[in-house]
Amino acid sequence: MASKMGVALFRKASAFSTDDNVACEYGGEPFSFNAPASLPKQTLWVTNLSKDSLFEAGLHRVPWLAADDYFRTRLSQMVQELGISQQSIEYQVSLLAEILGNSSAMLRAQLGLVEYPAYGMPQAVGQLYGSDQPAKNSPVLRIAEQACQRYTAAARSRRFENAEVFSFWAPRTQWASLMLAEPLPTGELRLIPRERLPANSMDLTAWATEYNQPIFAKVRVESMDPTIGRLMNYGAGAVDVEHQSAAGTTYDARNFREWCALPELNFLCQYGDVTIEAVAVAGGWTNPGLRIPNSRAASISYAYGIVAENLWVGTLRRNQGTFSIAKSLSTAWLQAFDRMRCLQLAAKLHGAGMEITTYGNGRVGVVCPMSVRGRIPNAAQQLELLYPASLKNLTPYQIRKNNPIHIQQHLLGLDPWEFSAKVDRTCLMEIEAANREG
Repeated sequence: MASKMGVALFRKASAFSTDDNVACEYGGEPFSFNAPASLPKQTLWVTNLSKDSLFEAGLHRVPWLAADDYFRTRLSQMVQELGISQQSIEYQVSLLAEILGNSSAMLRAQLGLVEYPAYGMPQAVGQLYGSDQPAKNSPVLRIAEQACQRYTAAARSRRFENAEVFSFWAPRTQWASLMLAEPLPTGELRLIPRERLPANSMDLTAWATEYNQPIFAKVRVESMDPTIGRLMNYGAGAVDVEHQSAAGTTYDARNFREWCALPELNFLCQYGDVTIEAVAVAGGWTNPGLRIPNSRAASISYAYGIVAENLWVGTLRRNQGTFSIAKSLSTAWLQAFDRMRCLQLAAKLHGAGMEITTYGNGRVGVVCPMSVRGRIPNAAQQLELLYPASLKNLTPYQIRKNNPIHIQQHLLGLDPWEFSAKVDRTCLMEIEAANREG
C-alpha cells in the first residue's frame, strides 16, 4: 500500500506519452519520467489521466496510479481555478503536489485513515459515512432511484463564437458545511392517503415544511417557466425535447419527472404548475454527523476546501460494495438540496447574460460572451461565488478582510503560493491537534 502522495502529469494528458512527463512527491522536487513503470511504487500518484485513459492503456489496475478525479475535483479544473496553466509544467506539478498532499493529510487526520483509499477520497468517506442501499426491487429503492436528481446539463439555445467557458463555484468549505448540516430522511416509506393531504402542491410543501415531514412526492409537471425549464432540462441529452405519447399527444420531455424529494418539489411549485399524484413520508430523520472545523484557517484554505467537498460528496455513496453513488432516500434528498440551490444561482447568472451549461455539486458552468465578461467579478460577489484566477484582466471587487469568501478569491491568483501554503499548514496542524484531543 502506498505510503506517500504525489502528482504525475503526462504530456497532453496521454497515458502513452514517453516524453516531457513530470512528477513530484508531496514535499519533494519535480522530476521527469518516461513511463508509469518508472514512478516510485511506494507513492500513490494522482495523474491527469481520466479513468477511461487508464483503462485504454491497461493501467486501471496499477495500484500506485490514480485517475484525475481521485479528489473529485479534477487536476485540470484546479489548474484553471488557480490560474497556473501558463506556468511551467514543473511549477504546476509542484504546486498541485503541495496542495493535494496537504489535502490528503488533512482528510486522513480528520477521518483517522491509516492508508490511502484505492479508488478516491469520496470512497473513504462513503465507507465510513455513506448510506445503506434499500433492498433490490423494494418500493423504497424504486422511489429513491427515481427521486435522485441526476439531470444537471442545461439546454442551450445559443452558441457564442467568442466567449469564456468556465465554472463559478461556491466556496467549498462553506458549501460543505451547509450540505452536512442538512437533516436527511431515513427508514421505510409510508404512503399518505390523498384525503389527508392539502389540496394543492403549494399547500403541501408549506405543510411538509411546517411540520418537518421528510416527504417524497410523485408529480406531474403540467407547465414550467420557460427559462427555468430550459435550465432544469429534465431528460438532458435528448436532441429534440418534444415527443409524442402513444395517444399522439405532444409533450415536453424536458419537464418529465416522477418522484422527487421535498427540496426539489419546493422549487418546482415556485416556477411551474405541478400535479401531485402520490405522497410518501419517510420514517424519520438522520444525519451522518460529519462537521467542518470552525476555524479561520479552514474557512479560507484551498486545500481544506478540497477535503470539505470530498466529505459531503462522500456521504452520497454506498457504505459497502463498490462505494458507488447510493440509490437511497438520503442521497436523493441531498442531491436535490444541492442542485436546486445551484439552479437558483444558475438562474441569476442567466439573468446577467451568461449561458448556463451545467449546474450541481456546488458549481455552475457558464459560457460568458465578451459583452458581459466585465460583470463576472460583481456577479461572483453578489452571489457569494468564486471564479477562476485564469480569467485575466478583470477588475476585481473590493476585498473585505473579514469576509472568508473575499479572501479566498484574492488568494486564488496570488503568486507565489507562500501565504496560501502557510494557511494550509496551519489548518492541518489544527486538525491534527483536534484529532489528538478527541
